[in-house]
Amino acid sequence: MPRLIALAPPLLIGALLAAAGANEAKPPAPPQSKAPEGPTSREARIRLYERTLRGRLAGGALPLIDMEAALDAWRSPARLIEGMNRAGVALAAVSARSGEAIRKAAARHPARLIPLTASGVLKGRADAAGQMAGLGRQLGGGAFGIGRIAWRAASSGDAGAGEALAGVLRLADEAGAPAWVAQPEDDDALARLERLLRAAPGAGIVWTRAGRVENPDAWPGYGHGLLRALSLRYAGLFFTLAQEPPPAPGETPAARKNHLFDPGGALSLEWRALLEARAGHFMVGSGAAGPAAYAGRALLFRQKILSKLSRAAAARIAWRNAWRLLTRRAWKP
Repeated sequence: MPRLIALAPPLLIGALLAAAGANEAKPPAPPQSKAPEGPTSREARIRLYERTLRGRLAGGALPLIDMEAALDAWRSPARLIEGMNRAGVALAAVSARSGEAIRKAAARHPARLIPLTASGVLKGRADAAGQMAGLGRQLGGGAFGIGRIAWRAASSGDAGAGEALAGVLRLADEAGAPAWVAQPEDDDALARLERLLRAAPGAGIVWTRAGRVENPDAWPGYGHGLLRALSLRYAGLFFTLAQEPPPAPGETPAARKNHLFDPGGALSLEWRALLEARAGHFMVGSGAAGPAAYAGRALLFRQKILSKLSRAAAARIAWRNAWRLLTRRAWKP
């Protein structure tokens, strides 16, 4: 995975947070609802998640469901909950390198954390069977989806990883559970992914960190047009939007990595049009943001993206799409 770029200086984030607090009343924090570790049924968890969301909505705020929270970036699940409260994040779908760490965190905070399977790298044919078996056990144990999977296209010299990804998509299709995929930045990888999507049409795939490309020269065709076309071709393809800050005013980088924003920091008109037209395919995802960056990124996301969209599109991207994908049901007012 590409490394996340650094956030704005702490003083800037503090000023933004202070300004936001002055302009609107701070909504009440969702309940933390700690419980002893132990098995909890899927339906019971969904009821807790619904209660959390309804409490947030009753407070008049637009709730966020973080669809890409990295538990490894925090010292403890309690620290993550504190960060979510500061950032106005109602629920978070969490993954980590350890499936056991995910299970314990979700058991400790069953009204706030949505467990996924452990994240990992698809290494090839030799490891595929073991990886699939492990993912299957975690899904059977209560995971709501397959945590972020990194892979390489067949053209990169590791054909086995592409075959393993096909197994992940089949598992997602059969289990009715979405899979998070870290998409390599090249056309060969995209062509392979499209073939796999056609072979598993019922799979829900979450392409992580859309709107940003680490190496623009390696993927010159990447942009809003490509994502619009993909969303039209594949009903089950979704995207979490990157939350790195926009370029500073006056900054004109030679290679534009952050496609979401024009140089100067405004949301790109082309991306804004895409998000309005295809709002059903985009969601919030914090990536590997930890304590130092989490609240600032959520604020930037609200101010720079959600506030520029219609209320209907903003609500779908902030939480409605995530709710439907994770629970497999529509929200009932």
